[in-house]
Amino acid sequence: MNTKKDYQLNYLSEKFYEKYNSMDYPEIENKENRPYMVMLIKIEKNTFAVPFRTNVPHSNCYKFKKSTRPTNTVTGIDYTKAVIVNDSEYIGAAARINDMEYIELSNNVAFIIKQFGKFVADYIAYVNGKNNYYAERKFRYTTLKYFHTELGI
Repeated sequence: MNTKKDYQLNYLSEKFYEKYNSMDYPEIENKENRPYMVMLIKIEKNTFAVPFRTNVPHSNCYKFKKSTRPTNTVTGIDYTKAVIVNDSEYIGAAARINDMEYIELSNNVAFIIKQFGKFVADYIAYVNGKNNYYAERKFRYTTLKYFHTELGI
C-alpha cells in the first residue's frame, strides 16, 4: 500500500478473474470487456478490494454526492461486493476516477474505511450466529461469503 494514504485505486487482474470465475462465484462483479475499478483497503491481515459502481441501489455503500459522471444513477463504493486480494497477483493496473469523486473520496476516506470495517465486522457476527431478519437481508448477496478462510470464520 502507498504510505501517503490509506488506500489505492486499481483494477483486479485477469488472474483474479481466472480463479474467481463467474460460474463458481456468481456474486463477484465480472463483466466481459468492462473492468471494475476497486478501492484497496488493508484491514488487519487482509487487503480488501471494494468496487466502484455506477448504480448502487442499497445503503451498504458509500454514495458519492458530487460525482460529475454522466449518469442518472447513484454512484458509489459497494461494500457488499468487496473481495479479498491478499495475493498481489490479483491486483491489476492502477485506476483513476472522476476528479470530483477523487476529491470527495480523499476527504471522506477515514469515514469510508471505518464504515466498511463495521460492515465486515457485522458480517462476521452474522455468520457466527448473531442472526436476525435484517442481517439476513443485508448480507444475502455479499461476496464476503467466498472468503471465510481469510476472515477467520
